[in-house]
Amino acid sequence: MQIEEILIIKNGSENYGISTEEINQISRVPILMPLPLRPVGVRGLCSVGGNIVTIMDMNLLLEIQEVKYEAEKSRLISLSGKHSSSALLVSEVFNTVEVDDKNIEYINIENDPVIAIYKYNDLLVQVLSLDILVLKIKKVSIGAKEVKNGKMKTTVAKEEDSIRFLIFTMDNETFALNIEYLREIILADINFTAMVGSLPEVKGLTTLRDELIVVVDLRLYYGFNANTNDSNRVLIVSHNGKKIGLLVDGIVDIRNFLLKDIEYMSEAFEDNKVTGVIHDNNSLISFFDSSVLEQLFMENKSFIDSSNEKVFLEDSTDIITEVIVFKLSDNEYAFEVENVAEIIDIIKSTEVAFSNELVDGIINIRGQIVTIVSLFKKLNIPTTMSENSKIIICHIDDMKIGFVVDSVSDILSVRKNEIKEHENELFTNILHLDNGNRLVLSMDISKILQNKEQ
Repeated sequence: MQIEEILIIKNGSENYGISTEEINQISRVPILMPLPLRPVGVRGLCSVGGNIVTIMDMNLLLEIQEVKYEAEKSRLISLSGKHSSSALLVSEVFNTVEVDDKNIEYINIENDPVIAIYKYNDLLVQVLSLDILVLKIKKVSIGAKEVKNGKMKTTVAKEEDSIRFLIFTMDNETFALNIEYLREIILADINFTAMVGSLPEVKGLTTLRDELIVVVDLRLYYGFNANTNDSNRVLIVSHNGKKIGLLVDGIVDIRNFLLKDIEYMSEAFEDNKVTGVIHDNNSLISFFDSSVLEQLFMENKSFIDSSNEKVFLEDSTDIITEVIVFKLSDNEYAFEVENVAEIIDIIKSTEVAFSNELVDGIINIRGQIVTIVSLFKKLNIPTTMSENSKIIICHIDDMKIGFVVDSVSDILSVRKNEIKEHENELFTNILHLDNGNRLVLSMDISKILQNKEQ
């Protein structure tokens, strides 16, 4: 290959060159987004010209100390042609020079990225082949993190204070509940015991792990149609030590909303059934919290108080954790709620160059890049997609990771006697729910992201 022009890159006392035919542009280093399960030589992702590209660290590919991307002289070289989905992070760009054939000596050593030595003034420049350099990328595990009690300690930076809400539907209308009051989500296919003299919207009493719960059809309470289907769920909510079940059409999402997007305006609603609205892009979501729950408890006070009082007193010391239960194929698994940022409908992901085989791609959620990691591949089961499929967005360390699942079943409070330790490469516990009739494997997200070198 005849090289006509090279870009000289300095790294301490070493000088390297790349053919300018493979270079699109040179820019300062933008914000670096870490990529989980990244191979050696890859630092992460960044946005260049509106496109997401993979950042390769030239130093790491040459097996020397990584480039300090915050340094004043570091630069990002956007590549062209077959490497256009990638960019090269370098320590310092020196100069572009035309190659004088008298001063270049080509080298032919198999699998060596240095393909020529060029003499430029008093410099000896090692000319690199990007094709061979890229082949040096290997897939390995992410770096080790400190783990205590089987859980990775994570810190998530907050752009602004926010409140987490459960979003659900009633008769094609979208509502939200402050998740602070949510204790569990259960299937609506349960038995109810009718209560004489109750309000029309009261379905009756149901038993949940030896507790009697009054269940109100929230759709009738708001004047909507009550359609029965497999998506119906009962929200078990709690306030001031009392519980009540709220029957809704279906669960849509769990999301954080910034305080600036939440507008409290209960005085604008005469029936006091709405606390306010959430401004979500171009739509509004009605939400409620403690004031509406207090009204529901007051309207059904006689039935709640007439039940065994100890039923409604929450024994918080017995509750170990809360989990989100989801399905993959025919099996149920769980993540701890504290690790989950939100749940969204399935959307198409974009493939990432040089990513680990477990990485399906990346998606953009409200300006944030989220890496999608395949649980199907990790568990060696066939990948399936349907209209019920969801993406569970989890936070770990300084990254957001998405996992595609067949469906989300429940959000449950788990007690001491329901947890059996089960340590292996993916799971920490087996949850024995519904008196041991329902076994759910509790996943450790940090273990999912560990991958032995291939």
